[in-house]
Amino acid sequence: MSVASAPPTRLIAFSSGKGGVGKTFLSLNVAAALAMSGRSVLLFDGDLGLANVHVLLGMQPELDLSDALAGRCTIGQTLLDGPSGVKVLPGASGNRGMAELTTSEMTRVIQAIDGLTPAPDYMLIDTGAGIGTQVTTLARLADSIVVVVRDEPASLADAYGLIKVMHQDFGSRNIDIVVNDAADVKRGEAVYHRLSQVATKFLGLPLTLAGVVPHENATVTATRRRETLLTAAPHSAAAIAIRQIAARLETSRAGSSGPRFLVDRLGPAERTDAT
Repeated sequence: MSVASAPPTRLIAFSSGKGGVGKTFLSLNVAAALAMSGRSVLLFDGDLGLANVHVLLGMQPELDLSDALAGRCTIGQTLLDGPSGVKVLPGASGNRGMAELTTSEMTRVIQAIDGLTPAPDYMLIDTGAGIGTQVTTLARLADSIVVVVRDEPASLADAYGLIKVMHQDFGSRNIDIVVNDAADVKRGEAVYHRLSQVATKFLGLPLTLAGVVPHENATVTATRRRETLLTAAPHSAAAIAIRQIAARLETSRAGSSGPRFLVDRLGPAERTDAT
């Protein structure tokens, strides 16, 4: 973020190899947990054409990122007041043009985010699923990438594919794993170890376990109420696990911030495209 204050904004991307693993729900709840701990938090809905953070919150944005990109408003005017003081930067929903932004347009989005003031303590980016250009571009901005998986063969295979691309093509090394909707903590840890062993063997890349979120029936209730799990069922095992993940992300790699300007985290060709 383009500010001179210290410490700089910490950027954390939540990504997944496939959809349906609870990535958006987790990014929203981790954002709320960080805000509850007294941090200022911006949650950027980076699934630009199929954004749904606002759907989970029961909101209908009057303006979104597509309006800012078209010059109809500033990016600051799109921000929504989310739970526990979280600011939400909404993407567009059902917008094919936003789903197919060119490199120069993506760079303009990043430059606009660079200009937000005041800069938050944390920016969480809820990327889309997969290994498309938008996903990898946004994930590259982050100081660390949280890859969300479930105990399913397709989820693990696609997660490994995403990790492989981010590491081999873009040099990402700070990758954390969250196992979501696990039968129990022990089973979730076993899922992480399988993925970590494969990444270490074939990529030479050790992964870190950010946490295991156990299956929680209250998640359905929270979603229906358009609430975070932290408010709907604050004492549930899953809510406790989410708060522990937030605390772990807050303390791990605390000094690992990248360049001051987000655009400087892109490649030379993309930066040139913006000028």
